[in-house]
Amino acid sequence: MEDKFVQSIRYKLQKRVRRLNSANYEQFPFLLRSFLQYFEANAILAGVRDELLVRAAQYQPAKSVERILAGEALYPEAESEAAAMGFLLLAKYAEDPAKNGIQSVGSLYSHASKYDEMLDRFREVFLEPFYEYIDEHIDDQQAVLYFLRRYKHRCEWFHGDRLRTLVTSNTQQGERALALDLYEFLHGQGINFHIEPQSASGIVDLVADQVGDDRVVADAKVFWPEKSKGKTYLVSGFHQAYTYARDYNEPSAYLVIYKMSKDDPQFLVPSANTMFPCLSVNNKTIFFVVIDLCEYGAPASKRGQLKSIEISEGDLVRSVETSASSDSPAAD
Repeated sequence: MEDKFVQSIRYKLQKRVRRLNSANYEQFPFLLRSFLQYFEANAILAGVRDELLVRAAQYQPAKSVERILAGEALYPEAESEAAAMGFLLLAKYAEDPAKNGIQSVGSLYSHASKYDEMLDRFREVFLEPFYEYIDEHIDDQQAVLYFLRRYKHRCEWFHGDRLRTLVTSNTQQGERALALDLYEFLHGQGINFHIEPQSASGIVDLVADQVGDDRVVADAKVFWPEKSKGKTYLVSGFHQAYTYARDYNEPSAYLVIYKMSKDDPQFLVPSANTMFPCLSVNNKTIFFVVIDLCEYGAPASKRGQLKSIEISEGDLVRSVETSASSDSPAAD
């Protein structure tokens, strides 16, 4: 990512955190709500937060926060767990400062009797780990959701004709050509990766920083029911992305879907506060990034009602469970 861009984001983030750190007990709830709204509105910060919550899911931070609010002092084991707990508790506090605030939480981690002293400890235990994690990961692989959103806009707004031609001019190699376009874009954003390394389960489209600690696992699929690439094909793509995440021991993967049809794939998955719909199975979270390349031939106001192709959570989970059962040894 460009250094000046990163520096600008860091400066704005630091400025808002300084406000929170200098606020007194009465000011803190209002500034915290403003801080969280700013965070939500900033695509790259929200993307890093979404990635954080995925990576920390194995520690069940939401349950830890509920236990803390019930009066139990808990301490995280890992950096990502501390950061996720910090964010989730700050969000709870912003929702209801009287119920989830300094009186109920600060006293668990401090012997102080004054509210401002409890607030200092509250910030030390919950705000600092979250802020430090975000600051350290703004310019690395965990900003990938932000880049994928930019890539989606780039494709739909400026490159639709070119990408459609890649597919229609060679239907056998079209999907591969689209994947290469994705690679080129991510490389231009400063994400380093190796293309199509071999895993135990096959070939994954993209594994970023294959030799590093954090890898980006992505698979590209065309959605084109008229060419036998419909619902079943996307369910199979989900299974592949899940398998690759498992093979590379990554908590998340990305299924990038290029929509060539007027039909609209709808992923009926539990709602989540993330940029793209996603589904978690066995501690692996798969994000669905749909890029609309369809040539409708009419403006949106004149297209009429479009057909939705519903892909349920059950459809996706069964693809994983069926594979797992088929891999198991037969019972005696």
